[in-house]
Amino acid sequence: MSTGIGGQYLIVVVMLVVALLFGFFALGLNRWFGPKTRPSEKNPAPEYGGRTGHKTWVQFRIRYAVIALLFVAFDMEMVYMFPWAVVFKRIGLVAFLDMFVFIAILVAAILFAWKEGAFDWER
Repeated sequence: MSTGIGGQYLIVVVMLVVALLFGFFALGLNRWFGPKTRPSEKNPAPEYGGRTGHKTWVQFRIRYAVIALLFVAFDMEMVYMFPWAVVFKRIGLVAFLDMFVFIAILVAAILFAWKEGAFDWER
């Protein structure tokens, strides 16, 4: 059964309406079952002199983000290695040399990150 362009747009409109209804339903449930907001005099905003209840000056360590980016970069190598392993026998030496170059680039990246101190936690 073939639907025309009007039928395709009808499906999009129905999905949009369903998504909007679901969103409004979730918001309504939150308003009905969720916690009630406290009056503003009991919960003043910090920029108007209210107490935050904790230390407000916090030093963030960028080291965690660097490690996370390195993990993502080296985890993405599997996207290349799995298909390579599947066709390795069929392609032969060319596939081996390609992977050798790829691994050499990864090793160079690890050595560079190590030299720059990306793996030093106390730095």
